[in-house]
Amino acid sequence: MAKARELFLESGSLPRLPMRTGIVESWRRSRLSGVASDHLDPPYFDDLDTGGRLIHAARPVLDRLQEVLSDASASLLLTDAHGRILDRRVEHASLAACLDRLQLAPGFGYGEEYVGTNGIGTAIEARQVAAVFGTEHFTERLHAMACAGAPVHNPLTGRLAGLIDITCWIKDANPLMAALASEAAEDIEQRLLELGSEHERALLTAFLGISRRGGAVVTVSEDLVIANEHAAHLLDSTDHTILRDKVTELSRAGRELVEQVMLAGGDMATIRLRPVGARAEPAGAIVEIEIAPDARPPRHLIRPPQLRLAGSSYAFTKACTDLGTHCRNRTWVLLEGEPGVGKLALAEAVHRSHSPASPFMVIRPQDLAEDRPACQRRITEAIGTPGATVVLRHPERYPQETISALLEWMRTTAHHPGRPWVVATTHLEARPPEDLSSALAVTLTMPALRHRIEDVRDLVPALLRRLSRGGPVSCSPAAMRVLLRYGWPGNVTELLQALRSALTRRRIGEIQPQDLPESCHVTSRRVLTPWESMERDAIVRTLRDTDGDKALAAHLLGISRATIYRKISTYGISIDGR
Repeated sequence: MAKARELFLESGSLPRLPMRTGIVESWRRSRLSGVASDHLDPPYFDDLDTGGRLIHAARPVLDRLQEVLSDASASLLLTDAHGRILDRRVEHASLAACLDRLQLAPGFGYGEEYVGTNGIGTAIEARQVAAVFGTEHFTERLHAMACAGAPVHNPLTGRLAGLIDITCWIKDANPLMAALASEAAEDIEQRLLELGSEHERALLTAFLGISRRGGAVVTVSEDLVIANEHAAHLLDSTDHTILRDKVTELSRAGRELVEQVMLAGGDMATIRLRPVGARAEPAGAIVEIEIAPDARPPRHLIRPPQLRLAGSSYAFTKACTDLGTHCRNRTWVLLEGEPGVGKLALAEAVHRSHSPASPFMVIRPQDLAEDRPACQRRITEAIGTPGATVVLRHPERYPQETISALLEWMRTTAHHPGRPWVVATTHLEARPPEDLSSALAVTLTMPALRHRIEDVRDLVPALLRRLSRGGPVSCSPAAMRVLLRYGWPGNVTELLQALRSALTRRRIGEIQPQDLPESCHVTSRRVLTPWESMERDAIVRTLRDTDGDKALAAHLLGISRATIYRKISTYGISIDGR
């Protein structure tokens, strides 16, 4: 086996030797992924779900198996679906020290793409029990070890939930390791089923109890959404995105939340979110939605026609109208929103629509750091200049020594008859100086693009005109559908970058789906690692090159058809084809 591995690393070929099924395929995948054969450097992750359903289901199984193996020089490992280690059980100090040196410990990723052929990553790739002994490991540093991993599937969804692995020194290896890991995986799956049923019962009980009161009620969990008839008629797909974002906030807060939100149809709603518990782990959240008749905004809000910004959704129109009103009244505003959402563009458009010939000044943190006297002269000159606007960009990043002078200028200017209109723009989670925030009378939130996804239809032609300088290029209906399915975490800035990239592939005519960046073809909810982003992009490119033929794409990538289907599901890749 050692000679076969050496020959494979040197030439990519193998001698005619009997080898266990799956090892050669794993070596090829490891080589394709660029894994070093003489080096071990698994990545560390600090954002793992160490309190989720898998941990709760696996804990008693691990406790029982740890007791059974207490006299053996073996370790138990539990990983998530990506091979990242969540829990480790090892009794012998010498084995624990060895595992530490190999970074086979909680937080580290042992996926095949990181460390090559091993019991964890190879079992995940093959979607079946995998045992790897000694020199079968792709990486030389693991040759002294033996391991057997068994995938754990969620019986309610069929998706891979994680993996249980038994690792020991090669001298202590036993053929029964794989059988023991497989049996433990089945036990965990049974507990997942029981917990899942308990979670569903808890959610359904809470939903039925609150629905009897009337009103719109929705329950949201990782795998389940239940809405009563009132909520189904009230909410659209954009509103469901808003609710999921709020449920994520609820999970972080760990307590009941009550908030005012603008629904996509223009109704101002009060939503009450409460966690629904099931033993140690929350099952999800129950959401009550109430629309007060006296709080209902006008249904036919008209955006100022002179405002030259693309977008016609109610949420965006209301933001434009509200900021325009504050501009006319010279009311100072804190304009917040996610990065790339277009806060500065909105402030400038509102200013130009009301005072096109007046100065529009933007003060950035780097401006104050480089030439504070010049910035102070500019904002001082704004006093008494009719229609002037001063935008304070990211004041939370201003040098500390400038804050006092800025606050003094604001106090002096506040009651001046010719005072400028002041707008401070900042990210949602930023914390501007408290005294500065107090000087701004109103806070407005610029809605994220995913909360007004219909605006993409207006933004795309407007951005293409800007990027192509009026050239003969447009967006095809198929490409527009791709853009409308994407979540745009980077908002308008990301959309602009995507169209700029598409124009490098097609300068005239209609932009097609294959012209768009790979990231636009996915709907993944989590942030990907750099390696995962590269893998996702390679799969998307190959699927586009093969017109969506998944079997051919898998062959070209050197992976199995099962693996490519799993990767497509994991990354939320959407490519039309076979």
